[in-house]
Order: sequence, then structure tokens, then C-alpha cells
Amino acid sequence: MSLLVLAVALSGAALAASPAGAGGEAGHGCAPGFDLGALTLNQGLALPRIQAGLTAGVFDTAGLTAGFNRIDRNGDGLVCFKDVGALNGGAAHWVYTYNIVENNASIPGD
Repeated sequence: MSLLVLAVALSGAALAASPAGAGGEAGHGCAPGFDLGALTLNQGLALPRIQAGLTAGVFDTAGLTAGFNRIDRNGDGLVCFKDVGALNGGAAHWVYTYNIVENNASIPGD
């Protein structure tokens, strides 16, 4: 359950960085709907739902960090976040989460 919460927690955000992603390449940022944009780990950890989950003991920083690093497959330090709380009918486990995906920025040298 905590891995699911972590994966969901790392897919949306509010301190939006440029949606164009690393290097500013158009079309290589966050998909439409990822309203919070591409965030760093620290920006993601500062999000209100994540902070509430940490305070409630639903997950810990080490688990969230590991999950962020698994999602950030291109290693640019950015993951796209989407606030999904209002979309899930108030289901208790969604209160602390965001939807997260890789930002699709190209890996240098690929």
C-alpha cells in the first residue's frame, strides 16, 4: 500500500516548474492535465497533501524519496505532478496523494 501511495504521491504538484521540462524542449515536459508541472523532490515533499501524509505517518520521507527516484528514470531531478484529490470522491487514501509520472525530458546523449 505504501508503494502505491508513493507512486501516486509523485505524479502531480503545486510549486510548478516550467512544464517544458529540462532543457526547455517543447513537447518533452509534462502531459496536459499535470497541472502542478515538473517538480523536484524537495518541491514535491513540500506539497500540502504530502506534508499531511508525513504528519499522519502514512508514509515517510525515505520511502517518498525512493519512489521519486524510481519514477525519475531520466535522472533530471524532475517529475510531473497532478492533484487528484478532488477526482476520487474523498476516498481516504487519496487525501495524501498526487499522481506522478516521469517528465519525458530527453536523457542527454540518447
